[in-house]
Amino acid sequence: MRLLVGGVGELLQGDLDVGRVVLERLRLEGLGADVLVEDISYGAVAVSQYLEDLAPDGLVVVGAVSRGRPPGTVGRRRVMPDELLSVDVANGAIRDAVTGYVGAELLIDVSGALGSRPAHTVLIDVEPLSAVPGDPLSDEVEGAVDDIVLAVREEVERMPLLGIS
Repeated sequence: MRLLVGGVGELLQGDLDVGRVVLERLRLEGLGADVLVEDISYGAVAVSQYLEDLAPDGLVVVGAVSRGRPPGTVGRRRVMPDELLSVDVANGAIRDAVTGYVGAELLIDVSGALGSRPAHTVLIDVEPLSAVPGDPLSDEVEGAVDDIVLAVREEVERMPLLGIS
């Protein structure tokens, strides 16, 4: 397995559930034999340990991240291999993860702090509008799902260029 595509979401929490929704689409469409598509919403410390055991060559994380953009805006962030957190920020991220917080950025921070994040890590995120329990995705985020799927496919297509094939 060369690449892990992981969705981070909060089940039935409005737009925060987008990672799971995108994964369902990707599983139906398939990404190839060297790509594992998984829900990694179960806790950043546990996911970090899983990454250490799995040792993928690359990681694409999909989820909702509030950055103050218009709702439904899709972003891509390449996490640099040498991107380290200060001790205080790393400790805060691990504390948040252990106490049950879930989030794409938190997962990236914790896996980096614990040394299990692959050198090639990319975050594909969408700006959420709603996080109301029980609500479906907002129209804005639902309308961005195709763009998120396309962005993940583009990352998979980059694999050979990055020496991850």
